[in-house]
Amino acid sequence: MARKFSALQSAAVIVFLSLSLSIRVSQSVSIKLSEFQIKSDLEAVRLKRMSQLVGGPSGVKEADAEIQDILDKTRTGFEDKAGVKFDEFTAISYRSQVVAGTNYFIKVKVGTDKYVHVKVFKSLPHAGATLKVENIQLNKSLDDDISNF
Repeated sequence: MARKFSALQSAAVIVFLSLSLSIRVSQSVSIKLSEFQIKSDLEAVRLKRMSQLVGGPSGVKEADAEIQDILDKTRTGFEDKAGVKFDEFTAISYRSQVVAGTNYFIKVKVGTDKYVHVKVFKSLPHAGATLKVENIQLNKSLDDDISNF
């Protein structure tokens, strides 16, 4: 019976083998992987995995087309909750949090030096991947941190 190894176990085997082997780049050049480089690479993998843990919020990221699309699709729900229609509605930055779906905490520019925060929940694909405005915060500034609310 074939044994399956996790990605971390496989990485450990590679690290062990890499410490004792040289990699031939060409006939005249040989590069020896240093223990420091390997530890740095493993630390980067560990940090990336930690940021993807269920329940852990991401760091603040610059909004992209996907986040603007989520915002555009939930704009009516946001404006209904706020009781205000906005001329501008541009995603600036966001945090995400993986739960039983994904929470998006989005900083939105709604006018000159006027910002709001919106929490949007995106359900899992088997539940229709629907979007719902969960909460809003009005009267925010560009410098206000986006946090769980």
